Amino acid sequence: MMKKQMKRVEGYSDLYRNEQGAIVSGDRQGYEAYVRKRAASKKKDRKVASLEEELISTKKELEELKELVKHFLNK
Repeated sequence: MMKKQMKRVEGYSDLYRNEQGAIVSGDRQGYEAYVRKRAASKKKDRKVASLEEELISTKKELEELKELVKHFLNK
């Protein structure tokens, strides 16, 4: 297993140092929580972007309607 090839960081139960000297976390639950949080954040960002596009489109349509109303009132 990968953890056996790495040395445990003194004072930490879930941190290891790999052969290149980088510190790696062995906290699987923490990693999975991070992945879920990141996926939820991306989903929220996509939804906000979609709503923003919809709002811009709606504003354009409203402007067109206002112009049509002005046009018919001036006749």
